[in-house]
Amino acid sequence: MAIADRRIGFVHPDDSRRPIYYFELPAVGPVMTDEMREHLCREVKKCRACGCSTLIPQLPFGTEPNAAELATVKQMYALVLEKAKERGLTVGFYLDPAFEHAVIHAMGEIEEHTLRAKLLTCKEYVCERRERTERRLSRGERVSLVAFSEETCDIIDLRPFVNDGKLSWQVPSGNYVIREYLVTEDTDREAANYLSYESSLAYIRSVFSLFADTFAPYLGTTLRMVAYSGIGFNGINRRSWDPDFNRTFEERFGFDPAPYYPALFGYIGPKTAHIKACFMTVRASLLQNGILRALRDFATEMGLTPFGNLSEPKLTACSFSMGDAMLCNIYAPCALFDKAYMYGTNSVKIAAGAAYNFDIERVNAELFRNYRRHDRDRLYKDAMNAFARGANCTALHLTDELTGDSEFCDFTARVQTMLRGGRHVADIAMLYPIYHLHSNTGLYFSDAKGYEYPATPATADYMTLINSISIYSGHDLTLLHPEAVNTRCHTEGGVLYLDNERNQESFRLVVLPGTSMISLQNLRTLKKFYDEGGKILATGVLPTMAFEYDETGDNDREVRRLTEEIFGHEACDPRIMRDYCHNKNAAGGEATFLYFNASAVDGTRMTRSSTVNEALNSFGLPFDIYIPGMLRLECTGALNSIYPEFHTIGLHRTMPGGGMINHIHKRHNDCDIYYFSNTTQAEYNHHVLLRGAFSVEEWNPHTGEISTRKSRLLSYKGEYYTNLRLTLKSCASTFFCATPIAVEGEVEKIDSINRLQSEHAALMSEF
Repeated sequence: MAIADRRIGFVHPDDSRRPIYYFELPAVGPVMTDEMREHLCREVKKCRACGCSTLIPQLPFGTEPNAAELATVKQMYALVLEKAKERGLTVGFYLDPAFEHAVIHAMGEIEEHTLRAKLLTCKEYVCERRERTERRLSRGERVSLVAFSEETCDIIDLRPFVNDGKLSWQVPSGNYVIREYLVTEDTDREAANYLSYESSLAYIRSVFSLFADTFAPYLGTTLRMVAYSGIGFNGINRRSWDPDFNRTFEERFGFDPAPYYPALFGYIGPKTAHIKACFMTVRASLLQNGILRALRDFATEMGLTPFGNLSEPKLTACSFSMGDAMLCNIYAPCALFDKAYMYGTNSVKIAAGAAYNFDIERVNAELFRNYRRHDRDRLYKDAMNAFARGANCTALHLTDELTGDSEFCDFTARVQTMLRGGRHVADIAMLYPIYHLHSNTGLYFSDAKGYEYPATPATADYMTLINSISIYSGHDLTLLHPEAVNTRCHTEGGVLYLDNERNQESFRLVVLPGTSMISLQNLRTLKKFYDEGGKILATGVLPTMAFEYDETGDNDREVRRLTEEIFGHEACDPRIMRDYCHNKNAAGGEATFLYFNASAVDGTRMTRSSTVNEALNSFGLPFDIYIPGMLRLECTGALNSIYPEFHTIGLHRTMPGGGMINHIHKRHNDCDIYYFSNTTQAEYNHHVLLRGAFSVEEWNPHTGEISTRKSRLLSYKGEYYTNLRLTLKSCASTFFCATPIAVEGEVEKIDSINRLQSEHAALMSEF
């Protein structure tokens, strides 16, 4: 979109840039009543009046309609579609869990269980040493049968000793137990098998067929979206499994996983972390290429747009609950703000990272779901938090206060008009430590009830580190997935490039959060980056293992060698403890390793934000944006907390400082767009420096006003900077639309942002 078209769209946002409106259907009964009709007509009218363009009806929580009530639901959708068409609105069909339950239950009634969710279960048998064991095994889909010694970690594959369902085996000396791992029906839930593409697609088709006659006249016109939520490993103890697991594993890694199933639940010796990472990677791929790919393909086939999110917005320990959260987001990247103010903020960087890595324009976000408090400022602030971290397409759960007029949704539409499209600009890339998370995640057997929150590995600091860089140091970053680094990146001249067709990015600094396991190919890329003059910052734990597992250990040895060549011997010697370790080379490459020096609220280790900030500044890089007067909040890891902790320490009521100052920079062919938001309790009235020489206009998304801004050119660290005043009240945001200009004459050089900050009063008097 050219700047002239964007200007028109900013003043009068198009429906395609307006937010989505979630609303709750009336309680379902056996017949459609006049009261239900009035409720539905009122909601459709409210959607248009409040400034949304798409509505997604949802059943009241816990609704499980019978056949008669399902007929009423169809009538409700027919009325919503009719009234939406009259008002020029579009509609999304929400794949409510109730519809899933109905389909799976109906198939179970006729003894058809192919689509039903599956669980990994284990049966354990005692055996006596040096005696022959004769045992009839369980019926079912057996994926592993082993004898395991917890004392020695010896594993014996017992499959060769099975004949006609009976195990006949001479037990050797030693203390062994026999473990039989089976894939069984998940009888506790009426749920579909999300780990199977075929089962998932069949389930979605079956649900849609229930509404086929209702949807047919509107499909692809008024009905434009299929929505979903709660995707993850939802079986008890997250033991969701699939009979196809072993075949998929062997195709991916080249060896049979059956003998190694004990690694999922405990220690099996030095290879445990490697084996577990392989298991969890395949498990994650089954979810990604099961329900999530099926949703995308079905939506494409029907001419619909998919919109949905994963099961838990706190994604730090993602292996346990939804596998690889970045890859699970690539078909329809979506963040989720759920239950309370700022609960889910971290999920935006995951979704945005997936979009940036894999060249996807839209970064969706479902906002305000199940919020306990809906005061106006709180909702504005969380919307701004989402936008400044990367969201550009939102679906809203609004209260009557914010649906009384279109002010809030007009603001949202203007922001989405500006942030949709373009290239994300950030100087810093952070490697997503998914293999470290995989290798530190395990399964268990328990009678646990309710939502099973994940336990975050103690050394998983990447989310705290993201927040330290963004809301303490004031710099944006892009989260890079290891697969994107291996397939979409190259390094040249001390710069790491993301080589997408549209979202092309370049990074002068790479951050390596605590990670014991890394892709060897990733590390080779980082070594080349460092050798050519690139800067690397690592925290807490340095890599010692290669994700690319091999029995010889050669890959692990290469990882340790490359890590030492980058960070130096002292950083890699656990017997040496310093404040930090710094290594550099003749080409200007620098690598700094920071030790953990604090504990986060969620119990994980972390490096203090002030320490991280000092390290970033030590590299001497001219960063994209400087916000010298911003309120800097020492990160505590609070945003990583699971909801019970989040609630217990009072974060659901407020955040220290009220929120954060944040920004995002998008580059278009003819202009650069900067979005700044202030969700703290203090006003920001200071200057901001934008790298480059620009003529700047300020576009106010709250009012739609556009004004020309005075600015001043400076030279800092060999780069031109445009210096101008930024005034943001609490709970406010703004855009700077910057058009590149030619530099004429001499430009004042400055040698310190701190010195510039001390001259703030004099500088600001000019503006």
